[in-house]
Amino acid sequence: MKKKILTGIALMVGVFLLFSSPLFAGGSPETKAKEKFVIKMATPSNPEDSCVKGFFHFKEIAERESKGQLEVQVMHSGQLGGHRDYIEGLQMGSIQIAEINTSVLSAIDPRFSIFDMPYISKSMDHAIKVINSGVGDKLAKILEDKTGIKIIGWMVRTPRSVYSSKGPIYTADDFKGLKIRVMESPVMIRTMELLGAKPIPISANERYMALQTKVVDAAENSPPLIITQKEYEVTKYVSLTEHFCTPNVIAMDGKFFKKLSPELQKIVLDAGKAAADFSIQEDKRQLQSAIKILEEKGMKVNEIKDKSTFIEKVRPLYAEYQDKIGKDLLDAFLTTN
Repeated sequence: MKKKILTGIALMVGVFLLFSSPLFAGGSPETKAKEKFVIKMATPSNPEDSCVKGFFHFKEIAERESKGQLEVQVMHSGQLGGHRDYIEGLQMGSIQIAEINTSVLSAIDPRFSIFDMPYISKSMDHAIKVINSGVGDKLAKILEDKTGIKIIGWMVRTPRSVYSSKGPIYTADDFKGLKIRVMESPVMIRTMELLGAKPIPISANERYMALQTKVVDAAENSPPLIITQKEYEVTKYVSLTEHFCTPNVIAMDGKFFKKLSPELQKIVLDAGKAAADFSIQEDKRQLQSAIKILEEKGMKVNEIKDKSTFIEKVRPLYAEYQDKIGKDLLDAFLTTN
């Protein structure tokens, strides 16, 4: 009898161990390591845009290096909304990666407004140098601490200029009364007010319609984007004011990132950096031909060699926003050559 009881106990223990093993509890370590993940990447821009091309570059790298463990779906052309929508999507987990302009992020923390300060970036390369000096890491930590959203790349754009259906701009006086679409950034709005314009905040995916229906007379963006968004169809003049140089970040759902194995995390981080670098070089390349293409499309382009009247008008912004942005961030731009 005693022998039968011991045999029965041994059998029960064996069954328990079998069903509690990795094979029955979520699969073996090898199976779990090969788990597949779908990444939805959201952007409001068209496939020809440099940032979207950067996203497709991310897709190529991530899928290849992960040997199919990562499936990347690039949702372009505003399929999932605009920049503001992406913040909520990332936090809810319905989007895994998105392109978000730093101007939109300034609503989360005013220190992101540093990129909205007019003429603070001397060029794309200057902005990149400052970001890589530690400013990018600092702002990324601020965003992740506040929202759980992780920045895995900085896509610096060519400087933003004004394009209009009303007329060219040569000096600050030409801004007077101009109804101009701007992003939903307090600094950008204040900049246009100081220049004498009437700023109207409108999301990126509604900009074309606003120009077409004359809700606004003008908008401002990097010249290559005027082409990729076909906004030369609803404007006539491009004035190279080059007043802002605002980057877009490659933002990722931090909770999703933590679900990945260390190997997949490295692939994602490397792909994010490569995508950002690719988009920057693509934007530079597009700028070289953009002016000629816009002129061929019938737009009149005027270069502005003397920007002193613009710079003088917006100078008060630096003092107004020093406390909100931080003197350290302002100095990072102003003291870097």
